[in-house]
Amino acid sequence: IDYHNLQFPHEEDQAYAVLTNPLAEVDLGGIAKGYIADKVTEYLVDQDVERAIINLGGNIVTIGNKAENTPWTIGVEKPYTDRRDVVGSIPAENLTIVTSGVYERCFTENGVLYHHILDPKTGYSCASDVDSVTICAPLGYSADCDALSTICLMIGVDEGLKLIESIDGVEAAFIGTDGQMSLTSGMKFTPIE
Repeated sequence: IDYHNLQFPHEEDQAYAVLTNPLAEVDLGGIAKGYIADKVTEYLVDQDVERAIINLGGNIVTIGNKAENTPWTIGVEKPYTDRRDVVGSIPAENLTIVTSGVYERCFTENGVLYHHILDPKTGYSCASDVDSVTICAPLGYSADCDALSTICLMIGVDEGLKLIESIDGVEAAFIGTDGQMSLTSGMKFTPIE
C-alpha cells in the first residue's frame, strides 16, 4: 500500500498510469458510485432535465427541486438499523449527498467490530469515533464526496469537521460512535425528535 507506486508518465499523444510495484493493484471502488452519479447527472443536465433524483444507495443527487419552491427531503439513516430509521433530514436542491458508514459492511468477531474502511498502515478496520458521515456538495462532486466521506470516517469527528469547514461549498453531518450528531456550520439538517 503506497500511492507512490502509481505514476503518471504522460506522453504527448496519450496519458496512462504505471504501477511500479508488480504486486500493487488499483481499486477505485471507493469513488465508483460517485463517478457514476456525476456522469448520470451530467447526462441529465445536458438533456435539459429540470427535476430528478438519482439514488445509488448512499450516493444521492438532486437536480432541481421536487416541486415548485419545494426541495427534495433526503433522510439520514440511523447507524445499525434496518434502513427505515432516520435521525433527520436534509433539504436538497441541486445537491450531491453522500453518506458512508462503518455499519454498512461489517461483522463482529470476539466482540470486535470489523468494517470495510481499512487503515493502510495496519490492514485492519480503521479506529475512529465516527459511525456515519454525510457529505453535501454542489452537483458534479459526488466522486469527491465519496473520497471525503471515507477520509472523514478515518480521521474522526474533530479532524473531519476541520477538514470539511476548510472546503468551500461542502458541508457535513457526523454521527459519532457515542450517537451524538456534529454538523459543519452551514449544514442544513432537521433532526427527528
